[in-house]
Amino acid sequence: MSIDKLSPKPAFTDPRGSITNLLAFPTQHVALITSKLGAIRGNHVHKTDSHFTYLISGRCHYHQLVDGVLEICEMKAGDLILTAAGVPHALVADEDSIFLALCTAQRIGGRYDEDTRRWHVV
Repeated sequence: MSIDKLSPKPAFTDPRGSITNLLAFPTQHVALITSKLGAIRGNHVHKTDSHFTYLISGRCHYHQLVDGVLEICEMKAGDLILTAAGVPHALVADEDSIFLALCTAQRIGGRYDEDTRRWHVV
């Protein structure tokens, strides 16, 4: 398995601006996350939750561990990455960054902690 990184392009553009369709996938939770330069996000694995990470601004490196192999890719604003359930992952901010986590499971009321196990990918 390699990192599934997409760079969605606008589906529609006119003088008002553009519309970019990010996701046609059922979601239960959307989180807006800010990260300062050098911050590490994730560094864990989810038992059942899969999620997409959409980088709004900044630059990051995404890490995932698959079958003992560490895969790394650079993310720039506009990139979208799928993290499947059971895949240890982390995101390291190369500069102040803002991203969306678009999740298949709810992360409210302790459900996030129940589904998450710490894993030091980075």
